[in-house]
Amino acid sequence: KENGAITVLGGPQLSIYPKETLSYVYVDYGINGEGELPMLELINSIEHAQAPDNIKGLIYKKNKDIYVNDPVIVEDLDTLAFPAYHLLPMNKYSSLIGLSAVCTMISTRGCPYQCHFCSKQPSDARFRFRSTKNVVDEMEFLLKNYKVKEIMFYDDVMTVRRAHVVGICEEILARNLKIAWETPARIDNVDQELLALMKSSGCRRLRYGVESGDEGILQLMNKKIDLKKVKEVFKMTKNAGIETFAYFMIGYAHENEKTMRKTIAFAKEIDPGLVMFTAVTPYPATPLYALAKDEGVIKYDYWREFTLGRIHERIPYFVPEAEKWMKRAYLSFYFRPVYVFKKMMQIRSWDGLIKLLKAFWGIIYIR
Repeated sequence: KENGAITVLGGPQLSIYPKETLSYVYVDYGINGEGELPMLELINSIEHAQAPDNIKGLIYKKNKDIYVNDPVIVEDLDTLAFPAYHLLPMNKYSSLIGLSAVCTMISTRGCPYQCHFCSKQPSDARFRFRSTKNVVDEMEFLLKNYKVKEIMFYDDVMTVRRAHVVGICEEILARNLKIAWETPARIDNVDQELLALMKSSGCRRLRYGVESGDEGILQLMNKKIDLKKVKEVFKMTKNAGIETFAYFMIGYAHENEKTMRKTIAFAKEIDPGLVMFTAVTPYPATPLYALAKDEGVIKYDYWREFTLGRIHERIPYFVPEAEKWMKRAYLSFYFRPVYVFKKMMQIRSWDGLIKLLKAFWGIIYIR
């Protein structure tokens, strides 16, 4: 801002605390909801010296007041152009768990589920799909123009509509595209037939949100899954030849040493190819955040005060030693001799060895 730039912020923060965020003199505008259309309109209005007041999705200042326009939700995702990949240093993107070269994509927007820890944005209100052709067109574009070997989908839940996934798989096969891909999925959204089709079209990994190894904690999360089904799906996914990736949360509300140990033990039992443990943080405007305030874990609206710069300490954990337990979970899972041996046997190149060593180094020094 000191160099004369016009500053624009976006993201879920702006949908929850728009006026607080724009209270800073060095923030000019905010975007409420999805940003492609309002950002373009804002740039055009600035270039033509026009007032931006009527731009849907814009948060702006006028006469020392802050105004918040209604959020933008793009109904037809196919109307949006592909990202301007030619403006990016595509050769620099890599991943410790992905094939080189790798790229990310999103085939859906929104999430119909109501997990109590998840922060919802305006765009989550309606679940929308890109067409099969549109998705695979972008995959083919990346393969042919940037030699991308793997697509990492970052949909909230790509597998909500079975027909959507089936369509993408069949289109990949029809075009004979030789490209790997992975995606998040829910335990209750897959079956043996679908997994076999996904594997045949290049799916190499599925990322499942398991979250806890305790049934009571899962119910408190409103996760709507059970541990028996988790075991079945992980076995089924492995049998289909697809690697599994599991997400777990450590230190949820009402957690104790017993439930956290159960989560670590369950992670070892289902034995995913990769696992991520996170120390639970109550996000604003979530049922978990409301629970944290009701139970006195948080004494005030932490995120509003943090946004306004009035506090600087980290938001309290439900379990004070959550970070310690998270690190213990990582070390306990990844440094099992059987796991280390299995990973070593999977190494096929120097690049693979370097990635593995970097990953283990990161686990040792995780904070």
